[in-house]
Amino acid sequence: ERNIYLASSFCTGQLINAALDHGCDKLIVGLGGSATNDGGMGMMKAFGAQFLDQGGAQLAPDVRALLQLARIDLQHLDSRLGKTEIVVACDVDNPLCGENGAARVFGPQKGATKEDIKVLDQALARYGDVLAKNTGRNIAAEPGAGAAGGLGAAFIGLIDAVLKPGIDLVIEIVELAKSLVDVDLVITGEGRVDRQTIHGKTPVGVAKIAKSHNLPVICIAGSVEDGADIIHQFGVDEIYSVIEGDYDLTEVLIDAGHKMTQAAQKIAKSLNL
Repeated sequence: ERNIYLASSFCTGQLINAALDHGCDKLIVGLGGSATNDGGMGMMKAFGAQFLDQGGAQLAPDVRALLQLARIDLQHLDSRLGKTEIVVACDVDNPLCGENGAARVFGPQKGATKEDIKVLDQALARYGDVLAKNTGRNIAAEPGAGAAGGLGAAFIGLIDAVLKPGIDLVIEIVELAKSLVDVDLVITGEGRVDRQTIHGKTPVGVAKIAKSHNLPVICIAGSVEDGADIIHQFGVDEIYSVIEGDYDLTEVLIDAGHKMTQAAQKIAKSLNL
């Protein structure tokens, strides 16, 4: 059973510790799809940080305990973190708390009720205040601080990691620009294209590079929703949907391969290929 208060990012810290144990000196950490909303408290505890209340007692592993947070002690933080380049791939620009923060935007999909969301947001706001005291910066307001239930804030404020849009990292790693030298057409894709697609999603990132080479760009989407046309302003010339009209998701997934083939044939015909 999901419990938004007890779900912890501790295991993320364990995974990073394991990588450090194997001698890694550069880590790329992807944020997203988490079930947690603990602001990275669990992860930081795995690194040796202590989250303390006004009396100096360690907080319980419960997001509600952040309401009592007075100080974050990094004295026993794993020293290897300071010698490791940590780049965080983050595709959202949400702040830690507030109307567009981690709890209000992503809490419902993690099982949080309206009342839970109020408590979670208050806890993360308290956490943000303490981070500001620790760092002298308004970490809570920084883009990406609310990613993965507030893990972004921990990476920015307590580890001094660098947050980058995930698509920019992938484009850099695969050297996409070099691959477009002798290309006539760029095809990209997205599960669902809507007004949110322009916020760090793959099609826009790919289109930006393609347009720097004056190449046409088409996007194949699982579905095209209201507001999708805005991506034309960001370099995507045409959008093609794999499905049309009303659909049953279960049936569509079963027949996905065939529908992709049909979409590809339709595109090829329209382009006279």
